[in-house]
Amino acid sequence: MGLHAQFSDKDLFIAYLHSDMPAWDRYLHSERWDTLSLKEQLRYINYEYGDVATAIDAKQPDAKEHLEAFKAHIDALERILPEATYKTYLSSYCAYRAKLSTLEFVKQGLKAKNLAMEAAQSDPTNPLALTLVGCIDFYAPAIVGGNKERALQTFKQTKRLLELSGDTINNWNYASVEMQLAMCLAKTGHKEEAIALCEQLLQKYPGFVFIRDEYYPTLLPRR
Repeated sequence: MGLHAQFSDKDLFIAYLHSDMPAWDRYLHSERWDTLSLKEQLRYINYEYGDVATAIDAKQPDAKEHLEAFKAHIDALERILPEATYKTYLSSYCAYRAKLSTLEFVKQGLKAKNLAMEAAQSDPTNPLALTLVGCIDFYAPAIVGGNKERALQTFKQTKRLLELSGDTINNWNYASVEMQLAMCLAKTGHKEEAIALCEQLLQKYPGFVFIRDEYYPTLLPRR
């Protein structure tokens, strides 16, 4: 069987909430891509998408190998994935390459931004593409086109789309959008709304370590 019991979506979601990304790494290493069914490959690449970002941010020694495996899997699914999803993953690959190489930073960064915009334009209702565009607007400085107010509207729209589709249970992409929305609310002058959203998140996900231990406390008045 390709899907091992210990790597159910529920278990991997709990690992995400607990910031236990090594659990995702174990899942990815436990599978052989060429033996997975198409459904399993589509599942696998979405977790890989999140895991590669962690490997690069944590400067793991095998981060480059993770990245190249991700690219091979994107290529393998090019004809299968919706255009918006395909371009989102490809954009992320370019962004990750930019992080790994100062020589390629500008070139790959621009490529990543263009692909993200193309992804959202090809399907303005694709939550994955919208999340990426929202993150670009949120994190990029205004001088290079970043726009936190626009990011706020994008994150709100993405959250709404996922809720309308019912794709919210054990879905790390949904929890990630909720987290980004809380952070964006605070940065755009809506601190009370950000606090309220964090409290809602902690009611739903008491084990959401980043919100509970790192982010939410920064929004509260200092005593």
